[in-house]
Amino acid sequence: MKYIEDKYFIAIADYIKNVIDQKNIDISDLAAAANVDRKQVYRLINKENVPKLSTLIRISLAAGIEPQILFSLKFDFEFYMKENNILKATHKKNKKS
Repeated sequence: MKYIEDKYFIAIADYIKNVIDQKNIDISDLAAAANVDRKQVYRLINKENVPKLSTLIRISLAAGIEPQILFSLKFDFEFYMKENNILKATHKKNKKS
């Protein structure tokens, strides 16, 4: 199986795994509460798969994590953008006729 290489998703997976460990949540119970397959949870926390956004939200809510926290993790986005060659889009220029 291909492992996640994206550092941001690795950070999210690590964060979710830490919460699961801290709260002593059973993976099967979490999957049932999130209404997802247990394998999906294992693949996320083992960094084997980047889930769909809807699945990620279901898992985080079932673990008691507000989704906005996942997207506000302390993460060096400037470095991430440079490393992944991501540029910021600019405004459209008005064309004068």
